[in-house]
Amino acid sequence: MNEDQQFEQARRRVKEKKAFYNHLTTYLVMGGFFFTLNMLTSPGTWWFYWPMLGWGIGVAIQYFKVFGLPGSGVGSKEWEDRELEKEMQRLNPNRRKPGLDLDSHLELRELDAEKQKEPSYRNDDLV
Repeated sequence: MNEDQQFEQARRRVKEKKAFYNHLTTYLVMGGFFFTLNMLTSPGTWWFYWPMLGWGIGVAIQYFKVFGLPGSGVGSKEWEDRELEKEMQRLNPNRRKPGLDLDSHLELRELDAEKQKEPSYRNDDLV
């Protein structure tokens, strides 16, 4: 991933977080408004929590989408990268993992030309 792609991904992530915090702020302000309205119009009957409950579910869903499941890492960027790599590996088992340079970790021994020509088994060994 080049620097421009990283910047775009970071910018998109910041926008998602900003949208969540704006949504949460609006939810809290409107909660206060609904509570006040409930107290002024019908103090004996509590109804303000019904719109707040539905709206709160929406805020919670947005939270999980942006930040993932707390404590589990599910939904986080790292989790997403791991799951993406697992899925790519499942779809193409011969695929190399990105950033892995096998040549730098392996020593390849030179094979004798004679050994390459002669099999390591005899025809008598075959069933």
